[in-house]
Amino acid sequence: MWKAVGLLVGGILAMQARADVWQGEVGGAPVVMEWNVDGKGEVEGRYFYRKYHSDIVLTGTQDAQGVIRLGENLRYDESRVDLVLRSEGGGWVGEWRGPKAKRARPVKLSLLAKSELPGAALGAGTDELDIYNRTRLAGLRLKPAGSQAFQGHRLAWWVEPVSKIRWFRLESGYPVDVMARLNRILEKRQWREVVDSFECEAGTRGTDLGNYEQKVIPRLLTPGVLSMSIETEAFCGGAHPDFGDAPLNLEVASGRVLQLEDVLWLGRGKPQGTRDDNGQLRDDQYERKVLQPWLASTFGRLYPREMNNEDGGDCNYRDPEVWNPSNWYLTPKGVQVGAFFPRAEKACDNPGWSLLPWALVRKHPGSLTSRLP
Repeated sequence: MWKAVGLLVGGILAMQARADVWQGEVGGAPVVMEWNVDGKGEVEGRYFYRKYHSDIVLTGTQDAQGVIRLGENLRYDESRVDLVLRSEGGGWVGEWRGPKAKRARPVKLSLLAKSELPGAALGAGTDELDIYNRTRLAGLRLKPAGSQAFQGHRLAWWVEPVSKIRWFRLESGYPVDVMARLNRILEKRQWREVVDSFECEAGTRGTDLGNYEQKVIPRLLTPGVLSMSIETEAFCGGAHPDFGDAPLNLEVASGRVLQLEDVLWLGRGKPQGTRDDNGQLRDDQYERKVLQPWLASTFGRLYPREMNNEDGGDCNYRDPEVWNPSNWYLTPKGVQVGAFFPRAEKACDNPGWSLLPWALVRKHPGSLTSRLP
């Protein structure tokens, strides 16, 4: 949801797949830059100053002579040129003149090779990131941020100080090898969230409106599953801020990310094999025609007052399509299922009462239900 906001559009994903990554200096300040040129000579890219880590979005053109002209964080119909680059000796040279710059500053870039990455010094949690983002994180380190006891486990909290992204690791309650595997998954996710926070800042550069705040909440730790909420509130540009929960549910034995049908299954046969290699349901009618109507009907019986907005609200929880099968987490009392509403009704999202008690869930078991509370 957050990546679709503001200027960070889908072109960045394509750029990551094809663009070279360049490093060098803008006016003597170290930078890392990447861009992609399409068949029409239109350029999309981004760069960051190594000191600050957050993205500056680049948009522009490349002419027939190969000269690239780019504007920074252009909005709507702006056509400003801040950066001019010319190919030279296997790299790029040029000049930068930002909107408030009093004079042009020299630019020199060379290709960033994989051999120049810091490698293991970055930490195991970054080894699956692309070159651009691994370089972005090169000077950052996670720092201890306290510990807590939770459901018979000891959790250690770690924070990345610049982005303030804070996640936990497991220190007790599982076998050592199991904790090591789960902690690697948690570390990778934390670094991914750090990257997301820096990407978010691009849409609001030059203003004081940017915001990316995240709260990780452990929900349930059992021998079979680890369940947690990842609540994020972000403003990355555009008309409105965004907020919501993106829970993470892991099978302890394998580290596999769980789907709702692993816990709650209303379809025919067994829930195994219901998704393809890309995680998509093979039966695309199951959620829309079976699961969501059942959730709306069941919540109507369990929570008639809330479903009917007798507390004065105007959220249409009776509409099956608002119940979001990808937004769920586990608690000692049952399965919490979230709701998703359009922008004007975002306050209706994820009501705190939409819990399916374990006694009810066990009547519609998934493959893991027998190992849950």
